[in-house]
Amino acid sequence: MINEDELEAQVLDILHNMPDNRILIDHFLDGAIEAESDSICDGEEVRIIGIMEHIEPAGIHSGDSNAVLPPFDLSPHVMEQIENHTKKIALALKTKGLVNIQFAIKDEVVYVIEANRAPAAPCLSSRRLMASPT
Repeated sequence: MINEDELEAQVLDILHNMPDNRILIDHFLDGAIEAESDSICDGEEVRIIGIMEHIEPAGIHSGDSNAVLPPFDLSPHVMEQIENHTKKIALALKTKGLVNIQFAIKDEVVYVIEANRAPAAPCLSSRRLMASPT
């Protein structure tokens, strides 16, 4: 949604077409930055392949955004939070394989946007690492 008028029109349209529907309206973190982790897990141990920082602000679809590896502006405190969240989520999901987790960061607090087990495409960071001239 671009503005409150568009939001109101969309909500009214949904309620008109589906009167028993419930709607959750979520407000995104203004001014947040986005990062993501790619990991592999065997169900017991989690190995973080890479943590990428998006160049665009949070909220831009990851397919339409650019990210850099390694991150360029994430503090050690934020990196530690991302690593801890990644490990806890991968284990809680009983992941056996790849996991990609997207985060929003605002005021040094890391929020989980989404977690995807076994993404259809290989992890982005592994493709970037393989392409890196080292």
